[in-house]
Amino acid sequence: MFARRPGCGLGGLRLTARSWARGAGPARPHGGGGGERPPGSEPPPPPGPSRGSLRAWALRSKKLHVQTKGGKVICLGTVYGNIDIHASDKSTVTIDKLQGSTVNISTEDGLLEAKYLYTESSFLSSTAGDITLGSVHGDITLQSKMGNIVVDSSSGCLKATTHQGAIDVYVSHLGQVELKSHKGSILVKVAPSIQAYLQLSGKEVNVNSEVHVQEMTEVHKEDGVIITGLMNQASKHEKWIKADAPEGTVNVRSQSWFQSLKLQD
Repeated sequence: MFARRPGCGLGGLRLTARSWARGAGPARPHGGGGGERPPGSEPPPPPGPSRGSLRAWALRSKKLHVQTKGGKVICLGTVYGNIDIHASDKSTVTIDKLQGSTVNISTEDGLLEAKYLYTESSFLSSTAGDITLGSVHGDITLQSKMGNIVVDSSSGCLKATTHQGAIDVYVSHLGQVELKSHKGSILVKVAPSIQAYLQLSGKEVNVNSEVHVQEMTEVHKEDGVIITGLMNQASKHEKWIKADAPEGTVNVRSQSWFQSLKLQD
C-alpha cells in the first residue's frame, strides 16, 4: 500500500497502483527518519499500469498523475493539485475530497466516487461504471455510456450525459445545468429559492407543484413533451436548467438543503 502524508511533495507526481512514486523534486521518505532519499534510489516504475491498489491519506502536488489496471485508487483525505487519474478494466476510484484547478478522472467498468469536489474545471467519465459525487463546485462535466450519474449537491455549472443510465442531481446553487440521458430517466431536485429558466423534454415530463414556474409552456409531440418556464421570476438568459430524456422521464421537484443531507445513525 502507498500512503503519502499531508504536505509531502509540491512537484509533479506520477503513480501507479503499486508502491512507487516519482516527483519533480527530491522525494521525502513516507515514514519517520527525517532524511531525503538519495538521488537515483527511487524504485523504478513498472512498465505499465499495475493491478495493485493505491491507498493514500492525503496528496499534495502541482500535477498528480495516477494509473491503475484492475486495482483501486482510494484517498481518505484531500487530494490537492491538478489531477489526472485513469483507472482501466474494473478499477475503482474513491476519493474523499479533490481540490485543484483542473481534474480529469476516468474509469472503464469501475465506480468513480468523490465526496467533495472543489475545482475550476473538472471532467469525469466512465464507460460502464457509475459516477457518484457528493458536493461539487465549479465547472463540472460528467460522461458515462452505460452507468448512472448521481450528484448530491451542485453549485456552479454542470453538464452530465449518459447513454443508457439514469441521472439524479440536486441543484443547490445555480450556474448553468445541462443534463441528457439518451435511454434513461432524469431526476432534478432544486433548492426552493433557485431562479432558473427551465427547458425540459422527454417521453414524459413531471414538474412537482412545489416548484414555482411562471410563463410555463407545454408542447406535446408524437415522441414526447417539451416544457419551458421560469422558476421564481428568473431571467431567461442568465441561468438555466436543461434536461433531455428522449426515451425516458424527466422529473423535477423541490428539495431543501436540509433534505439533501444524507444523515446516518
